[in-house]
Amino acid sequence: MNLRSLDEEFEFVLPKMGKAKGPISDERRRLLVWQAIGGGKGRAGAQVMVKITSYATSAQKLAMHLDYISRNGEKDVFDPDGINLCHMGDAADLEARREAIQLRGQELAADILQEKKKTGRPRTRVSMNLLLSMPAGTDKAAFELAVGDFLSGQFADHEYLYTFHDDRDHYHAHVVVGMRGADGYWLRPQRSDLLVWRQRFASSLQQRGIAAQATPSYSRGKPKSDYRRDLKELDKRGTRRVPRPAPTYEGAKEAAAIEERRRAWTRIGAHYGEAGEADLAKGIAAYVAEHFLGGKARDEAARPSGRGGRGR
Repeated sequence: MNLRSLDEEFEFVLPKMGKAKGPISDERRRLLVWQAIGGGKGRAGAQVMVKITSYATSAQKLAMHLDYISRNGEKDVFDPDGINLCHMGDAADLEARREAIQLRGQELAADILQEKKKTGRPRTRVSMNLLLSMPAGTDKAAFELAVGDFLSGQFADHEYLYTFHDDRDHYHAHVVVGMRGADGYWLRPQRSDLLVWRQRFASSLQQRGIAAQATPSYSRGKPKSDYRRDLKELDKRGTRRVPRPAPTYEGAKEAAAIEERRRAWTRIGAHYGEAGEADLAKGIAAYVAEHFLGGKARDEAARPSGRGGRGR
């Protein structure tokens, strides 16, 4: 039996709605739903990617990473003020461009490494290395502006450097963020932080005119694609060992979690239908059909609505 209130159903399927800032208005909630379902076409905007690719654990490793993302000075690298470090000297001199980038990296590392932890294990991370991306076809100029907006808002108290790559089918940004902020706060990113970053990056993209979303995967009818990726890589190499502790992932539980989201979307659609908002109700139905319906779920949807699904 579903024991969630309608308000809880909205929070269950939508990205974080700023609950800490107070109750969300019906208008704002309606807008979030409309964006999530792709304006009633059953296909929502592209999902943003915000991924931690690695950490630099020394000044030397940070230097190596900066060489990698700048292609040894070939790519323009920007600081928090949007200044292109490669134009600090002779922009045509590749070695001078590389030196300018490395100098800024040394400053970032030195500022962090000079602080010693008084108790416990010493801190070893110098920088967090991020990847921000959108699918192929995204407007590059707008994407670059959105990246700058997101970084200046999210990491205002941290030093960071970033560059853009087009060597894949999707334009993307590589970002190096100093672990310690000017306020003394050290980054300790958790999964919940990545969810918030995705949502804020999507908001920055939307403000620049790019249809972007950060809807949780279960709310899109999709299983987690990154579950124990480390084990998958070991499988490919043929060196996998039994992990301790063993993973507890169960496909049936994940399927049940996705089914819960389908039911929540269906209840939200019924709410808007009863309120006379037929376009929104139809849009949600199209979204559910596109992303969730199949197998047992499709059979259940075909039953008369008065039976209440499977009656459970």
